[in-house]
Amino acid sequence: MEIKAYTPANKMSITNLSPAPPFLNDYTDMWLIGSRGYMNTKKIYPFYFLILPLGIYTLLYFTPSLFSFYYALTDWNTYNEGMRFIGLDNFRDMLKESALYWEYITHTFEFALSTTLLKNLLGLSLALLLNEGLRTKNVLRSIFYLPVTISPLIIGLIFSSVFDPSHGLINSVLGEIGLESWKHAWLVDVKFAMLSVVSVETWKFIGFNMIIYLAGLQTISRSYYEAASIDGSSKWQQFVHITLPLIMPAITINLILNLINGFKVFDLIFVLTKGGPGNTTEVLNTAVFREFSSGRYGSATAIGVILFLMTTLIALSTLSLLSRRSEASE
Repeated sequence: MEIKAYTPANKMSITNLSPAPPFLNDYTDMWLIGSRGYMNTKKIYPFYFLILPLGIYTLLYFTPSLFSFYYALTDWNTYNEGMRFIGLDNFRDMLKESALYWEYITHTFEFALSTTLLKNLLGLSLALLLNEGLRTKNVLRSIFYLPVTISPLIIGLIFSSVFDPSHGLINSVLGEIGLESWKHAWLVDVKFAMLSVVSVETWKFIGFNMIIYLAGLQTISRSYYEAASIDGSSKWQQFVHITLPLIMPAITINLILNLINGFKVFDLIFVLTKGGPGNTTEVLNTAVFREFSSGRYGSATAIGVILFLMTTLIALSTLSLLSRRSEASE
C-alpha cells in the first residue's frame, strides 16, 4: 500500500491501494459466511419457543374445531346409537326453520354491533379524560377496569338483583325520586330486555377498551398538538386529524375483540334472561345450548359452525377494511 506524504494540499489522501493478501480475503469470506449464519440462527431461534404453545393450541383447539365440522354433518344425538353421516341435512333443517334461526342471527348481530359501538365510544371517552393530568387518574383507571376481572356469571347474578322489578336498585331509585312511570320489569319486558343485557355487557368491558385506548394515546407526542395549536387548529380538528389516525391500531384491536366477544356471548344472557322473554334475547350460542340440552348434538354443532364462519368472516372483513384505511391515512 502506497501512501503519499502529508502536505497541506493532499491532507493524508490514500491512493494506489493494492489488493489485500489472498489469506486475508479467505478469512474475510469465512467471517462473512459465519456472521450470516449466526444472524440467520438469531432470527430462527425465537421461533423454537413457539413450538410448544402451537402444539398445545393445535391439540386443544384446532383439532376439536376440525372434528366439529365433521360432527355437523352427522345425526349425532342421544336417541340413536352411534353416528351416521347425513351430509348437509342439519343445515337443511335449519333452512326449514329459517324464520326462527334468522331471528337468532338478528339478535346476535344486534347485540354484537350495539355493544361494540357503545364500548368503543365510552372507552375512548374515558381514555381521553384520564389521559389528561388528573390527580386521581391512576385510581380511576383501576376502578373502571375492575369489572373486567369479575366473572360474567357473577356480573349476571349482581344485575339480576339490580334489575329486580320489586326490590331492585334501579326501580327503588326511580321511585325515590318520583319517577314511578319509569319503573319497568327490565329483564322480562320485551321492550327493555335486550337493552338491559347490552347495558350490562357495556358496563363490564368499558375498562378493557379504555386501557387499550390509553396505551395508544400515550404514544402520541405532545409536540403534535402544540404545533397544531400554534397553527390555530381547534380541539376537534386535533382529535380528528391527529388523535384518530395515530390510535387506529388501538381502534382496530378493540373493534375486532369486541365483535368477536359480541358474537360469542352466552353466559351473561343465559344468567340474566335465559334467552327470554320469549325469544327476545335468544342468540346463536343460547340456541346451541338448547340443542345440546335436548341431546341433538349434531344440530347444535351445525349452529356452532355457522357462528364460527360468520364470526371469522366479520372479523377478517373488519380487519381488512381498517388496515386499508390506516394505510390510506399514512
